Amino acid sequence: MRNIGPEILFLLIPVLFGIGALVWFLALSPAAKNRRKLKERMKTLNKKQLAGGGAAETPAMRLKKDESRTSLDKLARRLLPNPDILRARLEATGKDLSIGKYLGMMFVSGSLGAVAYIFMTDLPQYLAPLVGIGLGLLIPDRLVKRWVAKRQDAFVNSLPEALDMIVRGVKSGLPVAETITVVGEEMDGVIAEEFTRVMEDARIGMELEAALWASAVRLNATEFKFFVVVLTVQRETGGNLAETLENLSELVRSRKAMKMKVIAMSSEARASMYILGGLPFAIGGMLFLVSRDYIMTLFITDTGHTILMIAGVLLFMGWAVMNKMVNFEI
Repeated sequence: MRNIGPEILFLLIPVLFGIGALVWFLALSPAAKNRRKLKERMKTLNKKQLAGGGAAETPAMRLKKDESRTSLDKLARRLLPNPDILRARLEATGKDLSIGKYLGMMFVSGSLGAVAYIFMTDLPQYLAPLVGIGLGLLIPDRLVKRWVAKRQDAFVNSLPEALDMIVRGVKSGLPVAETITVVGEEMDGVIAEEFTRVMEDARIGMELEAALWASAVRLNATEFKFFVVVLTVQRETGGNLAETLENLSELVRSRKAMKMKVIAMSSEARASMYILGGLPFAIGGMLFLVSRDYIMTLFITDTGHTILMIAGVLLFMGWAVMNKMVNFEI
């Protein structure tokens, strides 16, 4: 580990403070807070207009079109070739995460990673920008992917109960649109948010199938796409919708049970992957505590750097192969 003197700490503190101040000014400034207050007012006006049955463009829609108001959002619109794809991915997380905030996450994680690399290792400093860029791209991407997957799993887990509720409503004579509204009102969590949003889109003039497909694309859940296909086909060709939805509910439950069975059967291989992948780091950490001079040879010599690079590549290849073996789509 590099010896950090007081003068370096005095330089490091203003750098980190400057990074935090820049991110606060660009993404979390009072202007952004005022925008959140404005968004709440727009939601109130939106509800009032929906209650009146108007099909015109609502204030919330106009606000969404003018989303890029912060400096980071404007910068992203200029630099990114297709910001709509990134915006749709961030929207799938279900969090208040704009492109500007995402860029702020990239900047902070990359900067902190580069600073930690410089002051906590004796490796060549010219690699610090590469380390910072890599961490800045990797960490926010992994976080967003995890949030999207978690939200998708929560939706799919609640979908069978929602389908059963729709079946009971259809059997009692209610139209499908009304049963979807009931699901949004009676259930909670992700599925209530999505079904409520579908009906809000339908009330402002969007076709029900189009609103459902927009939600299906946003969630990217195969089971929900089945549901949308069933409704679309039934509206065009007719048939017993209640019976079809009952079969779909059983299918969703069967897919969920199969996924759980696959997870149980692959748990041993998954545990082996985690153990074998973490073993080199655990042994390295113990050697660092017991014999620091011995393990630091890998970090301060050219031969050690070569060994670390080869070991890292082999470790990554082995992890990728084992991960592919225990993860597959049903």
